[in-house]
Amino acid sequence: MQVKVKRHGKAKVEPQAVSQSLQANLAWLKDYLGYKETFDLIVRDFKIGSRDAALVYLDSFVDQTVLTLIMEELFRTPDDALEFPSLQKILNRSVPFIEITPQTKLDQTADQILAGPAALLVDGIHHVIVMDVRQYPDRQPSEPSLERVLRGPRDGFVETMIFNTVLIRRRLRDPNLRIEVLEVGRRSKSDVALIYIKDIANQFFIRQVRQRIKDINVDALTMSEKALQEWILHKPWWNPWPNSRFTERPDVAAEHLTEGHVLVMIDTSPNAMILPVTLFSFLQSVEEYHEDVLIGSYLKWVRLLGLLFAWMGPPLWYALLISHVNLPGHWSVLVKPTIMEVPIFWQLAGAEVGVDLLRLALTFSPDPLTQSMGFFGAILLGDVAIKAHMIDAEVMVYVAIAAVGTFTAPDIDFGMAMRLLRAFLLVLTGLGSLLGQVWLGFGLGLAVPILVALRTDSFGMHYLWPIYPFNASALGSELIRKPLNRKFMRPALTLPRDRTHRRPKR
Repeated sequence: MQVKVKRHGKAKVEPQAVSQSLQANLAWLKDYLGYKETFDLIVRDFKIGSRDAALVYLDSFVDQTVLTLIMEELFRTPDDALEFPSLQKILNRSVPFIEITPQTKLDQTADQILAGPAALLVDGIHHVIVMDVRQYPDRQPSEPSLERVLRGPRDGFVETMIFNTVLIRRRLRDPNLRIEVLEVGRRSKSDVALIYIKDIANQFFIRQVRQRIKDINVDALTMSEKALQEWILHKPWWNPWPNSRFTERPDVAAEHLTEGHVLVMIDTSPNAMILPVTLFSFLQSVEEYHEDVLIGSYLKWVRLLGLLFAWMGPPLWYALLISHVNLPGHWSVLVKPTIMEVPIFWQLAGAEVGVDLLRLALTFSPDPLTQSMGFFGAILLGDVAIKAHMIDAEVMVYVAIAAVGTFTAPDIDFGMAMRLLRAFLLVLTGLGSLLGQVWLGFGLGLAVPILVALRTDSFGMHYLWPIYPFNASALGSELIRKPLNRKFMRPALTLPRDRTHRRPKR
């Protein structure tokens, strides 16, 4: 029967060995799994030859067609096959195409049942056969909405981890590709995959990530990849810089593996976490590598400028306006003074909040209403506010350009970081203007995030690499899209064991 002891105030199940009594084993499993209390736990009694047997499984997980074929084969098993009872021999002869695993502990058998496989128990046999007949609820791989490309593959990760590993192996038929599966969460028992290429990835990163996954002490990871990220990275809550990148694209994941990165995936999430990363990891997009070299480099610079404006655009314009800087020639139109009853700072702050409200409304609006909500919020309300002299047209223009620049980042976490840093910069610039030191406030608003970035790392790697520590060659590769046929060395960031992409011709 189920044996429990108290440890640190919580109930813990002691390991329970499988006995030769079918009824005793079934009684333990029924009590532990809550038979008759949960509707989807199925216990199917039948006979194999002259022996009593039972199948225990969760109805929603198993493939009924395969399970029916198994039972048909077992019903035809003759009595003499059980003279020397071994379930594994029976199944290897009768059902050779099913993945089977013998199990001698009932508690481990119960964990397997909760994960989806079916358990076969036979009276008089002191082990259980766990059969992997799972059929997960799934969806077809489709192009990720956050990482679209004009030209290139259209498949993306799904919520079933086994399908995601297949998408990676389809691109990397490397015998050194390793996919370790670790179980996390006392209640959720979530499957977490650690993926790397053994002869490329640095063993330090692999050991560090593996140990941090093992050290996770929590009931459940129901929030999937985000909860896993916070447990692994140990980043302070006040640090806005993301120090891991997510991707839903198998080609992006495979490319990072060949560069020596380590991937972490969790079942039920379509995202792969890439480790380690730097600031420039968030400025790369797969679209650049599906275009010509010049076009890819141009897109990289446009993205960089867009993100810089998303960070500094509106606060810089406000600082120039408040300090009455006169720009030469026609540039003066950019900072022309506007006389309105509402101060410029509050106009900028209100417009920023309005953009976020509109984004949230569009995110959670039903699809039929999205287009009308966008038109009403972005165009109609903005036009009415300008005509009613509630907000200046220049304020709307700068905030709108900054909002567009935010979404040029391939990673949504980095885009939202730019959004928060812009708000921080605007607040300090506004405080500086109250004290008559607008440029001091603006400078502090820039210096503080840069100092935080200097102290940020990703598993020991500097966040601002290759600027700090400086590496001219690596910096050139980050700023200019190199031809793929001229990539000789893997990035030094990952400290790869195999540093070169190429092999000498034989």
